[in-house]
Amino acid sequence: MWLPVRRALRLAPLGDIWHKPALSAVAALAVVQLTLLAADRLDLVLYASAGAMCALYGHALPYAARARALAWVVLGMLSSTAIALVTAALTDSVAIRVAVAAALAGLHKAACDATRIGPPGNVVLTFMAAAAAFAPQRLGDVPLHVGIGVAGGALAWMVGMAPALVRPSGPARIAAGRALEAAARLPRARAGDRHALRRPRQAAVAGQDEAGPGRTTFRRVLLDVAGDWRTVAMVTGGTALAGWASMALGVGRPYWAVVTAAAVFAAGTTASWNRAFQRVVGNLLGVALFTLLAPLTGLGPLALVVTVLALQFVTEAAMTRNYWLGTVFVTPMAILMTEFAGRQPVATLVADRWLDTCLGVAAGLPACLLLLHRRAAHRRGRTARTRGRAALARLSTLPMLPMLPVLRTLPARSAPAGSARQAGGGRDQAAVDDQVVPVDVGRLI
Repeated sequence: MWLPVRRALRLAPLGDIWHKPALSAVAALAVVQLTLLAADRLDLVLYASAGAMCALYGHALPYAARARALAWVVLGMLSSTAIALVTAALTDSVAIRVAVAAALAGLHKAACDATRIGPPGNVVLTFMAAAAAFAPQRLGDVPLHVGIGVAGGALAWMVGMAPALVRPSGPARIAAGRALEAAARLPRARAGDRHALRRPRQAAVAGQDEAGPGRTTFRRVLLDVAGDWRTVAMVTGGTALAGWASMALGVGRPYWAVVTAAAVFAAGTTASWNRAFQRVVGNLLGVALFTLLAPLTGLGPLALVVTVLALQFVTEAAMTRNYWLGTVFVTPMAILMTEFAGRQPVATLVADRWLDTCLGVAAGLPACLLLLHRRAAHRRGRTARTRGRAALARLSTLPMLPMLPVLRTLPARSAPAGSARQAGGGRDQAAVDDQVVPVDVGRLI
């Protein structure tokens, strides 16, 4: 019983580029929030943050691909936010607002899967759109609020592209280093470890994404989303059920339940159970952290802005180690962002957040269990293998790839103990471990 729990809570090493999205998001958010603070309009932070949060995306892509990806993310974020704002302006019905937020959550999930945009995936898009759906709104103010989001999105695009001015080959070097490291770890892998054998292929696929000119067309994304209708339907249904349950219980912010339900959807049943457990643990500890940080909001708006920015930075580092640890810092940040529109009772915020988390998990998991999509998973795996072979053929075009011949002198993987005994009886196993043989790089994928 304890083994799955320990596995779900185990901390991974710190990600190699965690600081890139962390610094980018903090820079974009700091500009918009401090500008609004100077203008005494912190009530507009939600709309500006919708665009600025796009700075979290695309840091594993080369700059040409990143420019396109960030533009599409900004467009998707602001389109969703605009739909949510119009809904909030046209109706006071909480049930309709939940339904719109849930429909957007389903589309976000399918679109992010189709484009393989990478972390933070659909959750940030859903959070910002769902929050906008429950923001007090007048129809005449929607253009202004969307325009503020456009400004934040433009800033996020510039922040994401700024490193190209000082290190134009940075992403390609990272891809090359990851491919080499993944191959170098093969000799230390256990015999029969299929995951270890797949890692070089995955790194090669990432390298192709880094170096290749291929781009996903809008038409292809639409076709993929339409073909993935089961995901759209199940995510929409699960998130709507969570939001409506929250509404029925009188919780003040049903969109938190919508976001939680959307967050527990993962690639498989086991992954979804782990994600749900991690979400509950992280939210529980995050709510406790919020109670400790809440007094800081009484120090003034500047203290609130600084606290949110600090939590955003720490979140990106913690998320690379484990989802639950990142959620510990995301939770108080999300709650504190509601304080920009005005201070609210701490006890009410804590109760709403915890209840919405439980409802979101309870509604999201059953929907995920109904989502059987093995054919799509098989198709994605087959596509990954094809792209991986093409990637390896192109790796020589990347910077640092003169180092690739190192792969040909990598130590062989350790032979099983039985094989060692057959080969030489009392021969020392270390001699087998240290044997050096040529490596056929083409077989790595």
